Amino acid sequence: MKNLILILAILSVVFYSCETDEIQTDHTLEKKDTIKTAISDLKFKIDPTTTDQFKFSILNPKNKTVKLYLKKGNTDVANFLLTTENNLPDILSAEVKYNFSPNDVYQILIRETRETMDTVFQEEFTLNGYTHKYSNQFNYEKLASINQRLDFDISPSGNVIFYLDYINNKPVLKRLSLVDKKLDVIDEDFFSLLIRSRSDNQLITSSKKYNNRFLKVDSCALLNYNVNTRETSFIDWGSGDYGRFSRVVNNSIMVSNPVSTNSISLVNFSDNSKKVYPADIRYLSEYSFNQIYLGREIFNFSNFSFEDRLPFLNSNTSIAYFDDNSQYFITIEYLRESQSLTSTYTRMIIYNDNKIVYEQPFEKGRYFMFPSRINLTDNKLIFYQYYDYDSTVRLDGYYLLDLKTKETTLLQNDSNNYVKFDFFRDSNKDSFISVRPYEIYKITMN
Repeated sequence: MKNLILILAILSVVFYSCETDEIQTDHTLEKKDTIKTAISDLKFKIDPTTTDQFKFSILNPKNKTVKLYLKKGNTDVANFLLTTENNLPDILSAEVKYNFSPNDVYQILIRETRETMDTVFQEEFTLNGYTHKYSNQFNYEKLASINQRLDFDISPSGNVIFYLDYINNKPVLKRLSLVDKKLDVIDEDFFSLLIRSRSDNQLITSSKKYNNRFLKVDSCALLNYNVNTRETSFIDWGSGDYGRFSRVVNNSIMVSNPVSTNSISLVNFSDNSKKVYPADIRYLSEYSFNQIYLGREIFNFSNFSFEDRLPFLNSNTSIAYFDDNSQYFITIEYLRESQSLTSTYTRMIIYNDNKIVYEQPFEKGRYFMFPSRINLTDNKLIFYQYYDYDSTVRLDGYYLLDLKTKETTLLQNDSNNYVKFDFFRDSNKDSFISVRPYEIYKITMN
């Protein structure tokens, strides 16, 4: 009898264990609840790259799976998983390839999915009315590859680009001829991080050491450097820690003196003269190749003084470019909702004879870059415009503004590197040079 009771007890335990396992297995097979939410403020960028492809990017939502569904009418025609880019871990993107019809309208659905133990959360953003338009009026010819660009300059003739390429922890000085496209390595361990071109064979450099002695705080020696002989000669003293240095304009350079002096100096190479001006060195522009700017003031070489030629501008407006040929002033006005840099609105206003000849409405998160050495006598301005991530389609690229008709046309989609230094070599606008962080291009109109 005792044996029978023991057997029944063992069977009871086994039955209960099997029943428990069965209940647990069934629990894991239970369907999760799905909660869907429609959102209207997804921040994205669309960059058309060919007639049948665009790149779609969003700022990386943590711990979410993101898919893009391309729809035509009520039909899904393609879908793509957004993934992180190797060099941009905070961005998810996908190359969306489809045989787009130029006049057809598409919908783009973005679905972000996140799961917990028992719930699937889906957030969906719908972009209606997308029409794929790719503008391709430029031909890109790569003239040089750059490992990591430090400083660069264009010779006054416009025939040569000097640049410092950071390779193996050393600044390497290179010279690219725009005449025959020859690339020369001048020095594989250059001593200066500042280069300003005085001619096709001469540079202005700086050094914190002179006559075998290290200089005092915020001091440097400006030197003339002969590219062919590698010989240096003394030019002047300058600010070594906070210094700003203009390009060489009219065979002269503006140099910021040690910050404690609150002054800058014009060094004239024609007669080796020097003139000192009181100034806040922070406002000395370093990236103008045809004028010397100090804030909104422009240097007048006729009377050797700075002039405020648009004194009526408000404090939120800056002069982006002044063209001597046409007397056009290109200005940018900024407006902020708050102190946050993410709420910046901008617009372009162009003046001639103190009168507005063109102005735009303000637009949030828009930025401009203008080529150097522009000749606007033909009333045609080619410029680069790019945008922050936004909830609407806004296209980065090169645009043409016709100042007569006031019409703006997208010439070329281009989202590759926002930091571009473009310049025309002459008044012919059929081609221009684009110096970028990792390459130099010659861009020609098709």
